[in-house]
Amino acid sequence: MFLEYIFLGNTIKAYLIFIIFIFLGFIISKIFVFLTLNIFKKISKITKNKLDDIIINILSKPMPFKIIIIIIFFNIGFKYLNVLTWISEFIRIGSFLLYVLGFSLFLIKFLLGLIKEYFEKIARKTDSKLDDQLIPLLKGLSKVIVFTISVLIVLKYFGYNISALLAGLGIGGLAIAFAAKDILENFLSGIIIFTEKPFQIDDIIKTSDGFGTIEEVGIRSSKIRTFDGTLINLPNSHLTTKAVENISKRPTRKEVVKLGLTYDTSVSKLEKAKKIITNILTKEKRISEIFYVTFESFGEFSLNISVIYYISFVDYAIYLETIDSVNMQIKKEFEKAKIDFAYPTQTIELKK
Repeated sequence: MFLEYIFLGNTIKAYLIFIIFIFLGFIISKIFVFLTLNIFKKISKITKNKLDDIIINILSKPMPFKIIIIIIFFNIGFKYLNVLTWISEFIRIGSFLLYVLGFSLFLIKFLLGLIKEYFEKIARKTDSKLDDQLIPLLKGLSKVIVFTISVLIVLKYFGYNISALLAGLGIGGLAIAFAAKDILENFLSGIIIFTEKPFQIDDIIKTSDGFGTIEEVGIRSSKIRTFDGTLINLPNSHLTTKAVENISKRPTRKEVVKLGLTYDTSVSKLEKAKKIITNILTKEKRISEIFYVTFESFGEFSLNISVIYYISFVDYAIYLETIDSVNMQIKKEFEKAKIDFAYPTQTIELKK
């Protein structure tokens, strides 16, 4: 009989059974995806729980459970074949690795779904942009954790002593920790920045290492864009161990101006100069109501007026515009009132 004909150690019937089981694997995986899309997905939308939505969304995709279903049926059919030991061992190991791969992909997709459904929504509701940068970090960390667990499972399957291996890594880890002290320090500093949030993206900060706008905060280093366009990459440890002045957190920005008038300026013109400055500061909406205009001192070559005022906007561009506006108005009004600014002079007296 044809089905009983032996080819390469197996009957045609055994080969047909093997092929039928592989075909069944494809069919059942298709049915599984169809049911997920058309029945389970509709049921999940009714429930308020988001976990079932995440799971159904993963199951509705061809990967990873389609692989697992096919491998299961492949192994069932493979049992009907009589093959060499090394081929059987190869199939067994390959199947195990594919199972680990499939479940690892599922776990990664599940964790990424959790981050998207919960953490991303929370991050969007907060004002801080550091939360938004924490999301890619969580996604990357999830993948690393799942990958590490998967590797340990595979090593355990191949007969390695995981406890001894972890102990060895612990001793080696101490040596690595000493060698990579700066990396670990910056990593921990990055976590501190993410949790304590001393500044956020677009804040203007000033440190001994740089002055500019925070452009990116990473887990190891942060990037500051200076006002001349230079990008400074600062290790996070510098931002947690040194003084950081967050300009953007100021309620106002203080500005101090010293105006020197010539010594031949009369008292009436000094009073007028103070009045001009006071009127300019009063009318400027970007300046707070509290400011100081005083005849401060008699300088070596000038009568000095001190002007102290506070700009209500911390944005650097507005800060510069306000200073420019105030200075231009003082210059124009002083010219109209014929009030002269002093410059370094010396009077030499000759005696006979």
